Amino acid sequence: MKLALYISLVALAVSLLFRQLNWPWVAFRQGETAFDNGHYLDAAASYERAAQKLNDPRVLEHLAKCWLATDRADKAETVLSRLLEQQPQDLSIIKLLAGLYQKTRQPEKAIPLFTGYLALDRKLDPSAQLQLARIYRQASLYDDAAPYYLQAAEDPKQRTVAEVELADMRSWQGRYDEAVQRFRQVLAAEPANRRARLNLARVLSWAGYYKESEDEYRRLLAKP
Repeated sequence: MKLALYISLVALAVSLLFRQLNWPWVAFRQGETAFDNGHYLDAAASYERAAQKLNDPRVLEHLAKCWLATDRADKAETVLSRLLEQQPQDLSIIKLLAGLYQKTRQPEKAIPLFTGYLALDRKLDPSAQLQLARIYRQASLYDDAAPYYLQAAEDPKQRTVAEVELADMRSWQGRYDEAVQRFRQVLAAEPANRRARLNLARVLSWAGYYKESEDEYRRLLAKP
């Protein structure tokens, strides 16, 4: 009788210990399920429970994405800043936090994230180069933006968007000839690019080339 009671108590103790050790991962998995189903607030609650015990950067990263998905910028900033302190060389975290600052129109906070990363003798990938160019442009630091647009344009996947945005930036700076040249280069490679052609028509008009501008508008109207 005593042996059976002893075995039952041991089994209960093991079960409780297992639950104590395993519940944070259960909470994490519950968060994953809720996130996949678009229930971001429920997911955030589960990730916050998991974060109480788990020292795993995935928990904080997923929690930050929940707050970003629900437009809780203050909470997302807190989590991402904490995560970046732990992993200062993680470019994916830098891009997330910088993207938050872009959205809230705080480029002055986003720029140091990248310059600090570069100071560690690290290199940006093409998407980060394009993002940094956009941040510099948002801050009206056009001469700082241009080199990163050019670097991003070296990547085939980023080339068109980087070249179009650089040309557009130059047009708003009043550098019409350069803008026209860059838009024409894009159109030489992609004649069906409506954004480039529309912007070209606009810049030609600003530069006083009304006939050429009209021709470009007519080309746009002639295509579905």
